[in-house]
Amino acid sequence: MTDNVVHDNETLVRYLKRVTADLHHARGRIAELQSTEPIAIVGMACRFPGGVASPEDLWRLVVSGGDAVSGFPVNRGWDVEGLYHPDPDHAGTTYTREGGFLHDVGDFDAGFFGISPREALAMDPQQRLMLEISWEALERAGIDPDCLRGKNIGVFTGATASDYAIGSPSVPEGVEGFLMTGALGGVLSGRVSYFLGLEGPAVTVDTACSSALVALHLAAQSVRSGESSLALAGGVTVLAGGSAFVGFSRQRGLAPDGRCKAFGAAADGTGFAEGAGVLVVERLSDAIRNKRRIWGVIRGSAVNQDGASNGLTAPSGPSQQRVIRSALADADLSASDVDVVEAHGTGTTLGDPIEAQALLATYGQDRDLPLWLGSVKSNIGHTQAAAGVAGVIKMVMAMRNGVMPKTLHVDEPTQQVDWSAGAVELLTEAKDWLSLDRPRRAGVSAFGASGTNVHVIVEQPPEPVTGEHKPGVLNELVPLLVSARDKNALADQARRLATVLAEHHQLDLVEVARSLVGTRAALADRAVVLAADRAEAVAGLEALSQRSSTPATATGSVSDGSMAILFSGQGSQRVGMARGLYERFPVFRKAFDEVCGLLDAQLAGFVDERVADVVFGSDVVDQTVFAQAGLFAVELSLFRLVESWGVVADFVGGHSIGEVTAACVAGVLSVEDAAVLVAARGRLMQALPSGGAMVSVAAPESVVSSYRVDVAAVNGPESVVVSGAEDVVLGVAEKLSAEGVKTRRLNVSHAFHSSLMEPMLDEFRAVLEKLEFKSPKIAMVSNVTGRIADPDLVTSPEYWVDHVRRTVRFADGVSALRAADVTTFLELGPDGVLSGMGAEVAEDAVFIPALRKEVDDVRALILAVGRLYTRGMTVDWTGLLGESADLPVELPTYAFQRQTYWLDPAKSTADANGLGLAVADHPLLGAIAEVPGSGQMLFTGRLSLKTQPWLGDHAAGGVVLLAGTAFIELALRAGDEVGCGSLAELVIEAPLVLPHEAAVQIRVEVGTADDSMQRSVHVYSRPADAGTEWTRHVSGRLVAGLQPAAFDLTQWPPAGAVPVEDAAEQAYNSLAGTGYGYGPAFRGLRAVWTRGDELFAEVVLPEEAGGVEGFGLHPALLDAAFHAAPFRPGQEGQLVLPFAWRDVQLYATGATALRVHLAPAGQDMVSVRLTDSMGTPVASVGSVVVRPVSPGDLAVENDWLRDALFRLEWTEFTLPDTPTHAVTVVSTVDELTAAGDGAMTVQRDAVGALEMVQGWLAASPDGRLVVVTPRLDDPAAAGVWGLVRSAQLEHPDRFVLLAIDDIDNAAAVVPGVLASGEPQVAVNAGMASIPRVVRAAPDHEVRLDPAGTVLITGGTGALGGLVARHLVEQHKIKSLILASRRGIDAPGAAELAELDAHVQIVSCDITDRAAVARLLAQVPQDAPLTAVVHTAGVVDDGIVTALTPDRLDAVFQPKADAAVILDELTRDLDLAAFVLFSSAAGTFGNPGQGNYAAANAFLDALAQRRHAEGFPATSLAWGGWQQSSEMTAHLTEGDLKRISRGGVATLTAQEGLELFDCGLASTEPVLITAKMDFAALREQAASTPVHPLLRGLVRPARRIARQESARGPSLAERLGGLPAAQRDNALLDVVRHEVAATIGHSSATQVDPDRGFNELGFDSLLAVELRNRLSDLVEQRLQATLIFDHPTPRALTRFLSAELFTDAAGPAEFAGREEEIRRVLAATPMARFEELGIMDALLSLAAHAPAQPAEQAKPDETPLIAEMDVDDLVARAMRKARK
Repeated sequence: MTDNVVHDNETLVRYLKRVTADLHHARGRIAELQSTEPIAIVGMACRFPGGVASPEDLWRLVVSGGDAVSGFPVNRGWDVEGLYHPDPDHAGTTYTREGGFLHDVGDFDAGFFGISPREALAMDPQQRLMLEISWEALERAGIDPDCLRGKNIGVFTGATASDYAIGSPSVPEGVEGFLMTGALGGVLSGRVSYFLGLEGPAVTVDTACSSALVALHLAAQSVRSGESSLALAGGVTVLAGGSAFVGFSRQRGLAPDGRCKAFGAAADGTGFAEGAGVLVVERLSDAIRNKRRIWGVIRGSAVNQDGASNGLTAPSGPSQQRVIRSALADADLSASDVDVVEAHGTGTTLGDPIEAQALLATYGQDRDLPLWLGSVKSNIGHTQAAAGVAGVIKMVMAMRNGVMPKTLHVDEPTQQVDWSAGAVELLTEAKDWLSLDRPRRAGVSAFGASGTNVHVIVEQPPEPVTGEHKPGVLNELVPLLVSARDKNALADQARRLATVLAEHHQLDLVEVARSLVGTRAALADRAVVLAADRAEAVAGLEALSQRSSTPATATGSVSDGSMAILFSGQGSQRVGMARGLYERFPVFRKAFDEVCGLLDAQLAGFVDERVADVVFGSDVVDQTVFAQAGLFAVELSLFRLVESWGVVADFVGGHSIGEVTAACVAGVLSVEDAAVLVAARGRLMQALPSGGAMVSVAAPESVVSSYRVDVAAVNGPESVVVSGAEDVVLGVAEKLSAEGVKTRRLNVSHAFHSSLMEPMLDEFRAVLEKLEFKSPKIAMVSNVTGRIADPDLVTSPEYWVDHVRRTVRFADGVSALRAADVTTFLELGPDGVLSGMGAEVAEDAVFIPALRKEVDDVRALILAVGRLYTRGMTVDWTGLLGESADLPVELPTYAFQRQTYWLDPAKSTADANGLGLAVADHPLLGAIAEVPGSGQMLFTGRLSLKTQPWLGDHAAGGVVLLAGTAFIELALRAGDEVGCGSLAELVIEAPLVLPHEAAVQIRVEVGTADDSMQRSVHVYSRPADAGTEWTRHVSGRLVAGLQPAAFDLTQWPPAGAVPVEDAAEQAYNSLAGTGYGYGPAFRGLRAVWTRGDELFAEVVLPEEAGGVEGFGLHPALLDAAFHAAPFRPGQEGQLVLPFAWRDVQLYATGATALRVHLAPAGQDMVSVRLTDSMGTPVASVGSVVVRPVSPGDLAVENDWLRDALFRLEWTEFTLPDTPTHAVTVVSTVDELTAAGDGAMTVQRDAVGALEMVQGWLAASPDGRLVVVTPRLDDPAAAGVWGLVRSAQLEHPDRFVLLAIDDIDNAAAVVPGVLASGEPQVAVNAGMASIPRVVRAAPDHEVRLDPAGTVLITGGTGALGGLVARHLVEQHKIKSLILASRRGIDAPGAAELAELDAHVQIVSCDITDRAAVARLLAQVPQDAPLTAVVHTAGVVDDGIVTALTPDRLDAVFQPKADAAVILDELTRDLDLAAFVLFSSAAGTFGNPGQGNYAAANAFLDALAQRRHAEGFPATSLAWGGWQQSSEMTAHLTEGDLKRISRGGVATLTAQEGLELFDCGLASTEPVLITAKMDFAALREQAASTPVHPLLRGLVRPARRIARQESARGPSLAERLGGLPAAQRDNALLDVVRHEVAATIGHSSATQVDPDRGFNELGFDSLLAVELRNRLSDLVEQRLQATLIFDHPTPRALTRFLSAELFTDAAGPAEFAGREEEIRRVLAATPMARFEELGIMDALLSLAAHAPAQPAEQAKPDETPLIAEMDVDDLVARAMRKARK
């Protein structure tokens, strides 16, 4: 080797090493970049409450400030009424009625996903939702879902456990086997992968509320790592049953109004909701390369866990901070790079402050612009496992639109957060999202109850990158492809596309067509709509949507068969054939020119014209030489054109010369050789002598075979062509015509395929022998044999010689192709000749001609290719349409064809056995009870239009009545139970009106058998939620035995019966005109016949009535038997109801259809005979007597009003005689210290009363203070009563109210008042009285004068707005003045301005007398003020010890002071109404609302004073409204429970407005408009005292008698004799025992006495339970904060010991615990001290406290304390106590 070579090798080695190192480094760098590459969101789909079916819908909802919360679903079998109870502690119920629901979640397109109805019924609706929106997400991503099969695509789904199908009483046959896969959480993701054929990871994630974002995080990791090339990520929640509401109600975690008030001061819990969302994600670089529409970018994400924090489900602020910082690090961003955070923000008082503090500590620091904060939960509720994806979609849409939407329900930011600690602001109004020098960015948080936290940073997508434009060959004519799984969906899909095109004129039609091709799956039912412009496109699509078509529309269904191309033969040629294709398509032009050049070369010297010239413009095209050459050129070029569009044939064939083209395209002949054959064939034939003839014969081949004539072609079963010498052929034709056979002579120059062709065969053979034949690459069908050709056959020159002479067996060839499973035939030729003939042979196949002589060539061919596509053939539409440089057009998603699939939940009647009752097994009855020793039976049931909606389809006179036939059914069922299966008689004494909202309890009472073995039967009812008397509706007699049926209706219709045309329509029109209201469930009449005064009818049970299971004879079916009554002779069209039934016999059950015979049985009396459809007896009625009624007789008072309209009545009361003694009278706070039990103070206004109440509570740990006021017609005195009423509830047995007309005599009365035990007493003229709430009867409605003006204060608020609409729409008021602080800027004000009236919306401070005077001056002179409605008001809640005069005044001003101003300024006006919106809190008191109660009591008294002075006045003391408002938002369900011990139900808007009208009509100055839940009140009364004001309506429980001698020793007495150490151990054992019982341990030994209660598993609910247990034991009321103040069992024991025993450790108890106590005090918010009323004492101590050494400070704890709320701080104190 030379030195040079060695040197070169060494150089090469060094170079390779360097390259290898560089390559290794490059790979590492690429891997590093890929591991941090942003992830693109390329598709999104969702379903959320409020009808949200797309991201655009969600955006419209949030940007408009929409509230999607609604009532509980009524289509899931929930017991909506029974599920609700206002008491949070009421077992098995929830105290909210609303949430965010997908009301149609039971609807699903099972067929689309290939799922059977049985399996669909068993499937968790969460699985169904995810299937649908996963498909939609891919469509919206511009990805054909079908193209993903077999690819590494991942599916990551967040979901929690479903309660669907749990507790279903019975599962339909064939469904049970699907329940397991239908319910498994893992199947949620797996089913999506299975359906789409995806082979990447399929993972279902359950981390509770953070599930969706965790799924997104995992999906991003999977895509980054290359594990998945694309992923679907999202979450879903469906609340199939009400269990979630029930469980969370026990935790008091729900907002009573169902709304999330994220970060608001009014936050009172979360609102549960349903929803689902899916994101399609892939690497950003891949998304750009794949030309995806990028909606947003996942810049970074992080997941962590709370770990061993302050509770399993409690949020952890530090963990939230950490996950945010980790996400920022993952995104390589700083906090200031993020503009807005879509918060978890559930609206809980625990979670929101912690989250806000974590955001302040992270995003709120070191930034110039504030971080904006919002939560989509305020719009749609908390969708739990889907919450995170809802937030991402909201933020992506916000970035896209440049707006940050406002967060609803934030009256003011929560005061539990120090918002000044960082630059974080709530989005209380929508804000423009400004464009900066960087992309917009948002953080999205989700924190699971599992402790798993996740934070995702979403970024604005980069600008779209323009790709390469590849033009297509179609511009003027555009094919629009539509496909679906069935024809109905196809029509709907066309309708959707038509709408888009009609509404969005900016869309380019070609771009739409390209997107349809590239981004939508080609499903089985297809259509292609050709359009030259938008109008034609819309017309074609609209026709398709109507299941019709236009000439430019191709429709069809994918066929499993093969496709054959047939080439036309001679005779189909025409001048100008395919000229349009030649001019339009380069592929056709190139092929045509090439072939024509070859043909011209072969024909040179034989013809004078060029083939192309002849084809496009010469009559000589009919000459054989040009006809065959022209056809070959056109057909071969046609084939090359469709071949270039992806059309592939399984078989080819042709007719005569057409088979030569088939041989060429099949590869038997090259184009050059084929041109030689065609030219020779045509010129040699044309050179033959003329004189032959060809005749078409409409007969089978067998008919002509007996004639001596050549059969040139067999084209069909009855279509042959004969050929030969002219005289012979015409002679045969003449004979056939004479036999009735149709014949037609063909216009040809020669007798082809006959013996007259033989002279050319030798020369033709010589030409063929020089050609090269090859085996066909595409199977051919032979004209000669009529079969699929053997490859060797068609490669023989002799075959082609025979081909000229022999019969063209076209029909046999088509039959052979059909037998080979060809179902689609494409004819390539100038017209549809072969298609017409072929359809006669293969009727079940589809024949598609490529060209039609009467249609433009291009349009005809594209339509033909479209028809191929609809048959399932492959078409390269991209080749036709080209590719756009831009992103695909956003198209409508798939039009699913849904049906309802829902398993019925368990019925409450199944609990009858557990109650010691028998199950009735009847749809209208629940249980059976036997009265021992009497033989009597009692049947119980519950009727409700919500759970049995079919009952509502029976009405008369505008009132829903239980059908009389239902009474028959109830009586017969009861009779069956006692062996009396027949009904001798039944009299309906009173109709049973079914209320729209409430339920009705029913009782069927069966008496003892008499001597004749007959039994009485009675039916009673009463409202389900009221303790009212029972109403008897029915009396009857049951008899044993069944009389044999002496009739049948087998002859049908009976002889002589005359049918009535359109009987059902006539009957129901007539009945409606008479006053009957029959809905679908009761419209069973189908046909009627008359025969004299007899009627015959056919009736069926409509689907809407439900099934017959459990019924003897379904009431709706029996009722329908009487609907032929309008056709009775002499019928006057009078409203009548059945009154008396006699001799009712039931022979058979289970009938769904009946034959009916009605016959007169006397005056207003008919007999009824019923049979089944075979004429066999089913039932009979000896007679039914009817009696006329008027609608007025049926119009009853709304039952619910009876329990919603009340007044306060003062009942005379005799004070007990008591020994007189001196009563301490105190007038200053200082005097309270020396006062004892029974002291009195005179107070004339609320401010002074507040001072004395607070002073009394501070000065005395027990004892009663009597607060004396003047008479209650003084509004100021009434205000004192409102305040003290609340104080009475907060501090039981500490205050007594006395109103007296003689203040100087009060001290003499006080002892008797105290002895009476009544907390509220009035004394006037020496007579005592006590207040009681009584029912108020509603008066007749009074309408206001429409010509006048009504002033509404607070008019733009929720309730003010409701009243405004009501006055305009129902009272026809034409002039309104709506006054509010914000005026026209208030939310919703613009909508109110659009009311059909003159509406002035004015900004006015109604506490300013001058401003109100100016406001009244604006009243139009032509519409004077006739009414004032004062709805304005504010709340500032706080317990009485925390109130201040300022807080009192803040509530009084807009409520009471404003009312006084309105009173004074309107006294000179002729008002018809002066309505004050007050609150039941003023009457009952309300803990935490002393100031509000005082202001409203003031209003009530003001109304009484005006009324007494002769002025109109009505004060409406409202309970809770479901409609959250400025006035009632504070009335949580918990508040209402405290008002009336769980006995107040919230009012709907409709109910509230009806009560408002009652108030207008009433002569009472004060009405309590609160819907009482008397069932709850009675239940509460069994264990707790009834509110004194309600004792007249609810009977208190009997006191349990206890004799002193029988009373066991108290706990203190039992332990008091023990030595101190032993006593404390015994007490500790008692405490541990109660702790164990509370948390469910079997033994006290399992309770560690030094372990914190939070570690033992206590939450607030268990803390209250333990407090109650211990209170009973120690016989004294303990504080609710018991376990928080004493956080271990041992600490709690020390406290109880000190309470019970005088010698227990005192100050020494705290020895050594100073540091612990200081930590607890340091960690307690100031508001807590203020609440407890000890702030003043602490401030006093602070003034004299020594300074703390600096080294004792704990600076590291400050941030932790700042981020905690009360619960956290208490838990922290408990944790510290163990150290």
